[in-house]
Amino acid sequence: MKKIFISVPVKLLVLVVGALILLSAIFSYQSLSRLNQEFTQYQSDTLRKGHAQFTVQNNVLRQQRRIWLESFSDIVRLKEQQNFDVLAQEFSAQFDTLQMNQNVENVWLISDNNEQLYLSNPIPRFVQASIENVLELQQPEHSLFCQAQCVQLITVPVLNGKGDMAVVAMTVSLVDMIFDINQALENELAMVSFSQVDNPISTTNSVMTLKLADAQFISSTNTLLVSELFVASQKNFNNETIKTQGIEASVNDNSYLINLIPIANVNERYYYLALIDDVTAFTRKFQHNRQQFLIFTLVILIALAIVVHFVASPLTRRLLVLSDVLPLLAKKEFDRFRQTDLQRNGKYIDELDVLADAATELSFELEQLNIEVDQKTKELENIAMYDLLTGLPNRNMLNYQLRKALLNVSRSDGQIAVLFLDLDDFKKVNDSHGHTDGDKLLIQAANRLRSSIREIDMACRFGGDEFVVVLGHLDHENDAVLVAEEILEAFKAPIKIQNSLFYVSTSIGIAFAPEEMTKSEDLISYADIAMYEAKDDGGAKYHIYHEEMYKKVALRVMMESEVRQALAKNQFSLSLQPQLDAKTKKLYGFEALLRWQHPERGMVSPEDFIPLLENSQHMVELGYWVIRRCFELCQIFINKGLTDVRIAINLSAGQFADPHLTPYLIDLLAEFSLEASHFELELTEQTLVKNIDSAIEMMNGLRDVGFSFAIDDFGTGYSSLAYLKKMPVDVIKIDKSFVFGMLENRADYQIIMSTIAMVKNLGLQVIAEGVETSAQLRSLTENDCDIIQGYYFSKPIPEIQLMEFIDTKIVNGYWKVSAL
Repeated sequence: MKKIFISVPVKLLVLVVGALILLSAIFSYQSLSRLNQEFTQYQSDTLRKGHAQFTVQNNVLRQQRRIWLESFSDIVRLKEQQNFDVLAQEFSAQFDTLQMNQNVENVWLISDNNEQLYLSNPIPRFVQASIENVLELQQPEHSLFCQAQCVQLITVPVLNGKGDMAVVAMTVSLVDMIFDINQALENELAMVSFSQVDNPISTTNSVMTLKLADAQFISSTNTLLVSELFVASQKNFNNETIKTQGIEASVNDNSYLINLIPIANVNERYYYLALIDDVTAFTRKFQHNRQQFLIFTLVILIALAIVVHFVASPLTRRLLVLSDVLPLLAKKEFDRFRQTDLQRNGKYIDELDVLADAATELSFELEQLNIEVDQKTKELENIAMYDLLTGLPNRNMLNYQLRKALLNVSRSDGQIAVLFLDLDDFKKVNDSHGHTDGDKLLIQAANRLRSSIREIDMACRFGGDEFVVVLGHLDHENDAVLVAEEILEAFKAPIKIQNSLFYVSTSIGIAFAPEEMTKSEDLISYADIAMYEAKDDGGAKYHIYHEEMYKKVALRVMMESEVRQALAKNQFSLSLQPQLDAKTKKLYGFEALLRWQHPERGMVSPEDFIPLLENSQHMVELGYWVIRRCFELCQIFINKGLTDVRIAINLSAGQFADPHLTPYLIDLLAEFSLEASHFELELTEQTLVKNIDSAIEMMNGLRDVGFSFAIDDFGTGYSSLAYLKKMPVDVIKIDKSFVFGMLENRADYQIIMSTIAMVKNLGLQVIAEGVETSAQLRSLTENDCDIIQGYYFSKPIPEIQLMEFIDTKIVNGYWKVSAL
């Protein structure tokens, strides 16, 4: 696609003018907003003053009439009277005066038994309701009421000398109040009403829409103006808007602000006091200021654009010259570039002069560099020191820099430490989200690592999900620990890849370089060993390398080698410990236990080699040998007549996670023509909770084939009813550590009894391990334990003695009682 050329002067002019327009627009917007805010504030102040004045005048009116009534009661000496006759007579005598001087329209005097003592007119319903409220509450009441006109109703209880109570009610015209508000605010006022029936847009959720043209006028200070304003307005207004902003209206080129103050709501008719403020002067001033401001802004913008153009023109012309000749450097035409005159004649220099001088000097440098580039190209091609994915130094750079540091360690200040990092469970990210997301995660992990160390330190990608950090100039070993803790803290936050969050921790091994060390590979290896110690300890932590770690690794390597030889030389065998029904003593089955007869060390205890090999491939290989041998023994049992005996096979975590386990078991069933019900697969709690969902899926698959499952050493690890309910298990084995002390330690006893009860409620069987005494047997049997296993009946029996054991101890599938 052909690109369109736009010169720098044009771009600069467009940029400057655009910036000026943007600034002008922002300034204009702010200024206009300020003018609008002032007008809105004026509206709000006017509305607030109207409300405040109405409230004040209403209170003054009410207080004046109540004070008058109290004075009038004192004048007629009501508290010395035995009844209210004198007060009624005085009301009758003074009523005309009240109408003329106090704007009182009606007065009623009612006793506490509703006897009408004095009535200037029949009592309206709203007055009667107010009198009843005052009699009930025995306190004054006041309210506004509107119908043909609006009045203030004041209802006050009075007492005579006997303590009898009567109620005085009077209605007062609002004429004086309207006049006082008019004088105080210098506004026109009107009392108007709206009918809900007349308004097709009625109330909804306490919000009502009004149309000014539908208003009915009760009274006003300027009838002609009010009528024109209300009739001229055909818009609908929300009552909430009226309360907060008022209504703007215009008549004869004059602007007015109408504020409606709610007075009363009677029989679906709404009464308002309308405050009409002439805002013509303010509105015209606002419009004039806005127009002047816009004109001023436009003039300033044009003037600035012209000034910028004349100021920038000489600069842009010189830039054009530079743009024409700089490409000559790329073409390696250095002499032709230097023939162009880039200097300006004058007393002063500017940035463009500096740029021209620098470009000239650059031409000489580039010419020299061009000569050297050809010589160095082959050398640079052979140096690949950085990881392409993360941008970190790679293993080559690590070894190179670490070797240099180790050679100078005796001459430099401080120690050198190497941190070896491995991301925990990174394989799960690749397996579940693919290598693309895995690569993105590695990039973010590298960024977090880089931000956690000093500039003088070096972070490298060692390979895969492994990283190495080299720390130099350390004053104390604790400095390296602080860096490791900072890295661990950085990885606590989740890593976001697109819409997914990954919680990936890291295990760290720390190794410090002794003064005599010269091999970088050894130091990295030590840190690697410490890292695996941290990972074996649960991950998300650091371990510092020490000599015992190396010995442990060496022992593991030696043990792995010897296990492979032992498998080849048939040094492994099985011992089987019988499991009996607690009540009937029927032979339930055997637990297969691995034994190793070493040619030099004799019998090697499983505790000495199984923990070392737990996570190695050799343990998986050894586990398959155990499984096959159990199938062979099962076939011997069946041929011996023990057709309903099962063999319990312990599976390691690595064995259970091996995808080849299920096919291997199915193949063995077919090879030996056996039923899966003859075998019980034992798993530890720790194996199950590593990945519960995966474990349940694997167990369900094997259970469909016919295998049963037992949880071994129950109560010593992650015992939880939540996962116990989820897992498709059949048998729970109580660990022997609880059984040993059950009769001496009440806590152990309660744990066993609670476990039995819980497991039985779940419909599972219970096996107690480590039963050694008749008292233990009796207690377990009485508390409904299903199966017993332990030295009380038999130690684990070597497989070469198994047939003899069955012949002497088992009769028709039951334990010989005489043998007890």
